[in-house]
Amino acid sequence: VVGIVFLAAGLARLGFITQFLSKPVMDGFVMGLAIFVAVGQLNKLFGIPKPEGNTVEKVAGIVTELPQANWVTFVIGALALALLFLLPRWNKKIPAGLVVLFAAIGLSAVLDLHGRYGVEIVGTLPQGLPSLTIPKVPLVTYLAMVLPAMGVFLVAYSEALGVAHEFAEKHGYEVNADQELNAHAVANLASALFGGMIAGGSMSASAVKEGAGARTQVTNLVAWVVTIVTLLFLTPLFAPLPEAVLAALIIHAVWHIIASRKLQKIRLASRVEVWFGVLTLAGVLLIDVLEGMVIGLLASLLFVVYRSSRPHVASLGRVPGVPGAYSDLNRHPENMPVPGVLIVRLDAQVYYANALTVRDLVKTMIAEMESPPRAVIFDASAQDEIDVTSTDIIKSLFTELHGNGIQVYLAEVHAPVLDHGRKTGLLESIGEDHVFPTVDLAVLSIVATAR
Repeated sequence: VVGIVFLAAGLARLGFITQFLSKPVMDGFVMGLAIFVAVGQLNKLFGIPKPEGNTVEKVAGIVTELPQANWVTFVIGALALALLFLLPRWNKKIPAGLVVLFAAIGLSAVLDLHGRYGVEIVGTLPQGLPSLTIPKVPLVTYLAMVLPAMGVFLVAYSEALGVAHEFAEKHGYEVNADQELNAHAVANLASALFGGMIAGGSMSASAVKEGAGARTQVTNLVAWVVTIVTLLFLTPLFAPLPEAVLAALIIHAVWHIIASRKLQKIRLASRVEVWFGVLTLAGVLLIDVLEGMVIGLLASLLFVVYRSSRPHVASLGRVPGVPGAYSDLNRHPENMPVPGVLIVRLDAQVYYANALTVRDLVKTMIAEMESPPRAVIFDASAQDEIDVTSTDIIKSLFTELHGNGIQVYLAEVHAPVLDHGRKTGLLESIGEDHVFPTVDLAVLSIVATAR
């Protein structure tokens, strides 16, 4: 059912939804996911039972259980972790993961770590390939599984996409969100036919592959072949492998993400946006993976709505020595205002949520002038469309300005906005002869009329 949900999302091309996940949210999610994975391995490192709860509760549970830890297990895991960090520093050509893996298998088998010291090992693995089986489940059961499957879909896709973006950014390639949906659909449908578990992108597996030097999709093909050979012939080889060593491999693989300090870099750029990453990170650690992503996404979207409802509106003046150029008077005090003319540049898209704010800002700018202007020019270069609510509010502003003896001009108006203005009577309220392709032409027209 999860595969069908992925397939439906892929066919509907819902990958665009990922565009609403900002970089701070994705970075916070990926860092939280890396910590989530690492903490999930700590119990194996100490040889204690797996604690329940969120990530913070798991850490507390591990601390509580430390007196019952198997310290031989811990020494083996800690030694493996130390070698994983130190071997590449000594010689980068040494495949540290493989060396540690096979050394641990050999040491465990020779010293009988499980039998003599109670070290948990992988143990007997089933040998052979799974058989193809078409699930025979009643339709009502499928329908009952749709909602749970959608929850699994959200968790799996969020994790997969977070991992994909993390490594795409690191290695300089693009992620096709729709392609990810289709790939997950095929993987999950195939897994269902062979009695497998739900398939999805994995932070730990991807990090281990990268640490082993993987760079292309050929890695997965090689892994597929090795997996088949292992299932057919080599599963007994891995039976003595201590679970603490597996935990060390995974912790080492995700450590570079935990230590990357991405949120600190974002904080240097924006002290506001970094909080979306912190909220997402906290949500993942204090609640769970999906909830953390949703918290970050909602906070990010609410901020976008809030920021767009408070647009920047600039008063423009002539740039000295550059004919026909105008820029913000507040940022460039050396600019020269046009006498009797207020030039307003709308620096954000005007829509129903901010149209009233724009109207009030323009009225405030007029009130703060030494004397009322005879004309107001609106630079509409940032507007590519306008909704009905905004149209009515702007039209009422134009009417009010006309009532106060102030002429209204429009400049830099895009074709879709012009078409909309003709349909709604917005242009009629000021006259199409007051619409100019540039601000400078509007200024020249006003100056010529004044003469």
